[in-house]
Amino acid sequence: MIFLFSVALAAPFSPAFSSTEGMVELPWNDFDRLYRTWMSEQDREVAPRAWTLDRAVFAGSVVGTGEGAYATLRLRLRGTVHTRDGWAAVPLLGASAALRSAKIDGKDATLYVQDGFYTLLTDRPGAFDAELDIVVRTFESEGETGFTLPLPAAGATVVALAVPSAEPLAFEVPGAQGLALSSAGDERRVEAFVPAMTSLTVTWRRAVEESKEKREARVYAETRTLVGVSEGVLACKVDIDYTILHAPVDRFALRLPADVTVLELRGKGIRSWAQAKDGTLDVALNYGATGTWKLGIDYERANPAGPLPLVRLAGVTRETDYIGVDARSAMEIVAGAPSGAVPIDVRELPASITGQTDYPVLLAYRARGGEVGIPLEIRQHPDMDMLVTLVDTASADTLVTRDGRRMTRVRYGVRNNRRQILRLKLPAGASVWSAAVAGRAVKVGQGAEAGVVLIPLVRSDASGGALSAFQVELVYVEAGAPLDVGRGGMRISLPTIDAPTSVLQWSIWTPTTLTVLPKTAEGTVHLVTTFSAPPVLPAEAVVTQAAQAAVRAEVANQGETGTLGLGVAPVHVEVPLTGNVTRFERTLVIDEELWAGFDYRGAAR
Repeated sequence: MIFLFSVALAAPFSPAFSSTEGMVELPWNDFDRLYRTWMSEQDREVAPRAWTLDRAVFAGSVVGTGEGAYATLRLRLRGTVHTRDGWAAVPLLGASAALRSAKIDGKDATLYVQDGFYTLLTDRPGAFDAELDIVVRTFESEGETGFTLPLPAAGATVVALAVPSAEPLAFEVPGAQGLALSSAGDERRVEAFVPAMTSLTVTWRRAVEESKEKREARVYAETRTLVGVSEGVLACKVDIDYTILHAPVDRFALRLPADVTVLELRGKGIRSWAQAKDGTLDVALNYGATGTWKLGIDYERANPAGPLPLVRLAGVTRETDYIGVDARSAMEIVAGAPSGAVPIDVRELPASITGQTDYPVLLAYRARGGEVGIPLEIRQHPDMDMLVTLVDTASADTLVTRDGRRMTRVRYGVRNNRRQILRLKLPAGASVWSAAVAGRAVKVGQGAEAGVVLIPLVRSDASGGALSAFQVELVYVEAGAPLDVGRGGMRISLPTIDAPTSVLQWSIWTPTTLTVLPKTAEGTVHLVTTFSAPPVLPAEAVVTQAAQAAVRAEVANQGETGTLGLGVAPVHVEVPLTGNVTRFERTLVIDEELWAGFDYRGAAR
């Protein structure tokens, strides 16, 4: 883009436009401001994330006691939408809570539920403040009361809760980095500072006087299991996040099915571990762990059918399990009715499960500890034969001389996985003059059937998950009768190849004294004025050194079966292409005869 301005440095701002001169006059300051604005727009980078939540603050109180109690909370969120063009969907809070009202920047807002979260849909970039009034049902178990709430993906979370009670209460917030307790009248208050977590749990119980005896540790756990189903084996990868309160823990007990084999344990400070015959796994640490401690287990089972081999934890106060199942081969997985777990949408699984596999996760479950049974039926289907060699492009040139001889050069762009040779059936009476693979001359073998030649192949290199192509070239000649003066006919054939060809492009070069009659063209290829696309063949330069070495080894190991000579290296032959050209093309050639016929009118020499 080119700007042409006439700049008036001292004159006041008085833009003028002349239709005859096509010029706009701007003062320098206005031009500089316009130019800087345009440049800033060009240099602006796209934000790596469409939105962020900086801080989430929960504040509220508990209403009632017993089974009918519930918590009313006000959630204040501070976020930023980074997308300048288009819409952004910002999940604010898990939809398991009841939403009483929602405001964005002080105005009533309408949210919708997506992937289990109340979600804000906005096209306004920049910072925003959200305020949500919610209600959460409390639970009560063995004298302990509390609630669980899915957390938004905020950088920091603060929880302030007031509970009506005339007696002192003991609060617990698993994962919190700090607790501040206070009281006012008949209210007991807690303020907790929680790092980025997937869920928030707050519990309280009547406080009792601490005895002189050591307090028993309370352990909470979240287990994430990925089960990979492949031929003959189930591969399991488990990550366990322990939250340890009150007292250090230096030993953990787990139970695995007896028919699994543990491959690896990962965890900070593991001194030793042992697996009993019944599958019980004992893990000992060289220190007492408190707060958060992570354990990873890799194990496998030889039989993929039957119930999933899941880890069961011992000595845990509360446990949450997420289970994902992916398929790693061409087999069908049918899940039976689970016990102790509920099926969930795959999108509800933690990213730590779905993010560690490149295979599709087909099944997802959530459990709350205890005995879990998830039966699987594996249906193995027979594999089908797949294509291992493909010719992407075949480019042929046939030179016809006045005395009727024909010289043909055929070049193939080949992608090969594991075949050793390429079989070609030549036209009757043809003699091979030269052959080359990946830019290097080779000798060809003679097949059991007359006219069949065998060309050695190399294996394509894999690049980015795809096979690279290399070039195979064959030059042969045929004898023929001299061309007629006046009207005559001609029929020419190409070799039949035992690999599918995506596109064939064939140019037939005839003497300048000969005129082809297009309306008489026939055959298994189609007469065209120009090719649908220029021929695309792999260059010799892209063939790797490994492929070149393989060709050299193949040439060295060939027997004394050369077409033109015995025990000598073949030479490369060039085809002198000259005269008038007639083009033929064919798409998708699969093991069939290739020929073209046409009439011509020849002039006297």
